[in-house]
Amino acid sequence: MESKKKIKLNPKNYRGFFESVAEDCEVHVDLVDDLISFFYGKVRSNLESLEHSKILLPNLGTFNLRKARLDHAIKRNKDILGNMAKTTYKGYDAHVPVKEKIKLFEKAADRLAEEIKQKKDWRNENR
Repeated sequence: MESKKKIKLNPKNYRGFFESVAEDCEVHVDLVDDLISFFYGKVRSNLESLEHSKILLPNLGTFNLRKARLDHAIKRNKDILGNMAKTTYKGYDAHVPVKEKIKLFEKAADRLAEEIKQKKDWRNENR
């Protein structure tokens, strides 16, 4: 048997790529930094908003909303909400964001269930 050589991966800091990209594009490094920060800021806000069940990023792939994880997040936040003391001002202040998060998750779960139903209906019609 041949002995396998261990390959050691050395991760690089993403900021190290800014200089080479800026050099290739003949722009300032800060412009590249701003552009990348803006792009990934938009990506993050779209992922966090849960407005879409799938988000396609070129050369990175498709990010799908998973039903099981969404159901688990709803259950977990409802448990958290049930354990909070809502009778005090501090408890109520902590209770409001959790309640909003549950609404967001439930809205996304309804939208995802509707998409799954439409997909099944389309599949049944086109057999």
